Amino acid sequence: MTLAAVLLIMAAVRVWNHRGPARAQSCTGPLAAALLVAVSGRVPPLTGWGYALGAACAMTAGYGIVLLVPAGRRALAARSYDHPVRKALIGVPLSTVVFEEVAFRGVLWALIADGHGVVWATVITAVLFGFWHLPDRGEVAFTTLAGVLLSILRAASGGIIAPFVLHWTANGLGILASAWVRRSGPADSGDTDKS
Repeated sequence: MTLAAVLLIMAAVRVWNHRGPARAQSCTGPLAAALLVAVSGRVPPLTGWGYALGAACAMTAGYGIVLLVPAGRRALAARSYDHPVRKALIGVPLSTVVFEEVAFRGVLWALIADGHGVVWATVITAVLFGFWHLPDRGEVAFTTLAGVLLSILRAASGGIIAPFVLHWTANGLGILASAWVRRSGPADSGDTDKS
């Protein structure tokens, strides 16, 4: 019954994310995450700070490499965000990451792991995380793989801090890098002929 209630709450949040007012999302995420914890009785462990630091460093290095490659800069320049600093530092964690990490790697992962083991918890939550990102079919495969990585971090670290930090830095740094590339001028065409 608890699993059904958790899935029902998650479905309601997903519908609200698409139908509700965007300005309410930064409140919806934390409130819905707290509701999931209350309904399930599962308080996600806030452990894994060392893994979190490693994840943040790896993601920062990854974006650094992408910024060195002209095609990477062009890809980042293709996206535009209103108020990128506010979105990266406040909108992303409150509107997206808090709820998704508590839901997928906190409550749902723990419920499935207790009943069926870590492998099933990883597979099921990763697939559901991928489908969470419909209707963008191209994003489903990528987010399913991201869900596997985030679940592996959850299992290895014993808590949700590392997946939270990796998720936040992936999304937040992407927004900041995109804004930086757009502000610094046109993306490099890769053409080295200056004559």
